[in-house]
Amino acid sequence: MGSLMELHEVIGRCRLLLLDTMVLSYHLADHPRYAPLTRIVLEAVEAGRPAAVITTITLAEVLTAPAQAGNRQALRDYELYLTQFPNLRTIPLDAAVAREAALLRAASGLRLPDAIQIATARLYGADMVVTNDRRWAGRVTAPVLLMLDDYVAPDLPAPPAGL
Repeated sequence: MGSLMELHEVIGRCRLLLLDTMVLSYHLADHPRYAPLTRIVLEAVEAGRPAAVITTITLAEVLTAPAQAGNRQALRDYELYLTQFPNLRTIPLDAAVAREAALLRAASGLRLPDAIQIATARLYGADMVVTNDRRWAGRVTAPVLLMLDDYVAPDLPAPPAGL
């Protein structure tokens, strides 16, 4: 288990991160277990050390909760937050990402949204993917996966199912 300081040091050695959806979902929900970690990641990105990318898959996934709640203001606020966040770029799904995702999916058995995330990280040169998706472990060898759970304080309760 790493510490918050170790998390800051690890991401500070990177040039570019890909942030998986759950990083932003935990942050926007102020999740008691993960918000301290996502705060470190996003403060570093905001400062440009390192920069980060997300996919349009992430944007759609984050916007789904306010859409389901019928909260159009939150939907607009989240979209503005993500599209205007300093040093965070949203990468659209294009033919090159689709091709790489198909190859990755065929080789690894990843679900299509997950393959798109990893394919984007690879094509855009991300040093690391920040996630908490243990299903990727052993299936993804590059770029490096940083699991948020590896940096959670040991006395915090486990997350509820589905988060």
